[in-house]
Amino acid sequence: MSKPIIEHYTFGRMTVNGKVFTSDLIIHADGRIQDQWWRQRGHDLVPADIDALMAAPPRCLIIGTGADGRMSVDKRVLEQCRTQGIALEALPTAEAARRFNAAVAQEGTSVAGCFHLTC
Repeated sequence: MSKPIIEHYTFGRMTVNGKVFTSDLIIHADGRIQDQWWRQRGHDLVPADIDALMAAPPRCLIIGTGADGRMSVDKRVLEQCRTQGIALEALPTAEAARRFNAAVAQEGTSVAGCFHLTC
Protein backbone atom coordinates (compact mmCIF):
# COMPACT_ATOMS: atom_id res chain seq x y z
CA MET A 1 0.00 0.00 0.00
CA SER A 2 1.38 3.44 -0.90
CA LYS A 3 2.22 6.01 1.73
CA PRO A 4 -0.75 8.25 2.43
CA ILE A 5 -0.24 11.91 1.55
CA ILE A 6 -2.70 14.60 2.59
CA GLU A 7 -2.92 16.77 -0.50
CA HIS A 8 -5.43 19.33 0.71
CA TYR A 9 -7.43 20.28 3.78
CA THR A 10 -10.13 22.87 4.16
CA PHE A 11 -13.01 23.05 6.66
CA GLY A 12 -15.01 19.82 6.31
CA ARG A 13 -12.94 18.37 3.48
CA MET A 14 -9.64 16.49 3.17
CA THR A 15 -8.00 14.97 0.09
CA VAL A 16 -5.72 11.98 0.67
CA ASN A 17 -3.95 10.32 -2.27
CA GLY A 18 -6.48 11.84 -4.68
CA LYS A 19 -9.58 10.76 -2.76
CA VAL A 20 -11.83 13.38 -1.17
CA PHE A 21 -13.23 12.80 2.33
CA THR A 22 -15.98 14.90 3.90
CA SER A 23 -16.17 13.14 7.26
CA ASP A 24 -13.68 12.74 10.08
CA LEU A 25 -11.14 10.02 9.41
CA ILE A 26 -8.31 7.87 10.68
CA ILE A 27 -5.27 7.11 8.56
CA HIS A 28 -3.71 3.91 9.87
CA ALA A 29 0.05 3.34 9.86
CA ASP A 30 -0.37 0.74 7.09
CA GLY A 31 -2.06 3.35 4.86
CA ARG A 32 -5.66 2.19 5.31
CA ILE A 33 -8.16 5.01 5.65
CA GLN A 34 -11.17 4.70 7.93
CA ASP A 35 -13.67 7.45 7.19
CA GLN A 36 -16.98 8.19 8.89
CA TRP A 37 -15.01 8.23 12.16
CA TRP A 38 -17.32 9.15 15.02
CA ARG A 39 -16.22 9.70 18.58
CA GLN A 40 -18.21 8.54 21.58
CA ARG A 41 -18.25 12.01 23.12
CA GLY A 42 -18.33 14.33 20.11
CA HIS A 43 -15.51 16.82 20.58
CA ASP A 44 -13.68 14.74 23.19
CA LEU A 45 -11.22 12.09 22.00
CA VAL A 46 -11.26 9.15 24.45
CA PRO A 47 -9.32 5.85 24.34
CA ALA A 48 -12.25 3.87 22.89
CA ASP A 49 -12.25 6.20 19.85
CA ILE A 50 -8.85 4.92 18.76
CA ASP A 51 -9.19 1.22 19.67
CA ALA A 52 -8.93 0.13 16.02
CA LEU A 53 -5.79 2.20 15.60
CA MET A 54 -4.17 0.73 18.70
CA ALA A 55 -4.60 -2.84 17.43
CA ALA A 56 -1.40 -2.15 15.44
CA PRO A 57 -0.03 0.92 17.22
CA PRO A 58 2.07 3.43 15.29
CA ARG A 59 5.28 4.97 16.58
CA CYS A 60 3.84 8.42 15.95
CA LEU A 61 0.21 9.58 16.18
CA ILE A 62 -0.85 12.94 14.78
CA ILE A 63 -4.25 14.21 15.88
CA GLY A 64 -6.05 16.96 13.98
CA THR A 65 -8.26 18.70 16.53
CA GLY A 66 -10.40 20.59 14.01
CA ALA A 67 -10.11 23.83 12.06
CA ASP A 68 -10.30 25.83 15.28
CA GLY A 69 -8.80 23.13 17.52
CA ARG A 70 -12.04 22.47 19.39
CA MET A 71 -11.65 18.70 19.79
CA SER A 72 -9.95 17.91 23.08
CA VAL A 73 -7.75 14.89 23.78
CA ASP A 74 -8.65 13.08 27.00
CA LYS A 75 -5.73 12.64 29.40
CA ARG A 76 -6.25 8.86 29.23
CA VAL A 77 -5.34 8.97 25.51
CA LEU A 78 -2.17 10.88 26.38
CA GLU A 79 -1.32 8.31 29.06
CA GLN A 80 -2.08 5.37 26.75
CA CYS A 81 0.27 6.75 24.11
CA ARG A 82 2.97 7.51 26.67
CA THR A 83 2.91 4.01 28.15
CA GLN A 84 3.01 2.43 24.67
CA GLY A 85 5.90 4.63 23.55
CA ILE A 86 3.86 6.46 20.92
CA ALA A 87 4.86 10.03 20.12
CA LEU A 88 1.62 12.02 20.12
CA GLU A 89 1.03 15.44 18.60
CA ALA A 90 -2.37 17.15 18.78
CA LEU A 91 -2.69 20.22 16.57
CA PRO A 92 -5.39 22.14 14.68
CA THR A 93 -6.17 20.07 11.59
CA ALA A 94 -4.42 22.22 8.95
CA GLU A 95 -1.19 22.15 10.97
CA ALA A 96 -1.69 18.45 11.80
CA ALA A 97 -2.00 17.64 8.08
CA ARG A 98 1.33 19.32 7.35
CA ARG A 99 2.96 17.57 10.32
CA PHE A 100 1.51 14.21 9.23
CA ASN A 101 3.00 14.59 5.73
CA ALA A 102 6.39 15.54 7.17
CA ALA A 103 6.35 12.52 9.51
CA VAL A 104 5.30 10.13 6.72
CA ALA A 105 8.17 11.44 4.57
CA GLN A 106 10.69 10.25 7.16
CA GLU A 107 11.76 6.75 6.15
CA GLY A 108 11.18 4.06 8.74
CA THR A 109 8.61 6.05 10.71
CA SER A 110 5.29 4.35 11.48
CA VAL A 111 2.76 7.20 11.43
CA ALA A 112 -1.00 7.28 11.93
CA GLY A 113 -3.40 10.20 12.04
CA CYS A 114 -6.86 10.99 13.36
CA PHE A 115 -8.46 14.05 11.83
CA HIS A 116 -11.52 16.06 12.89
CA LEU A 117 -12.41 18.01 9.75
CA THR A 118 -14.79 20.66 11.04
CA CYS A 119 -14.72 22.94 14.09
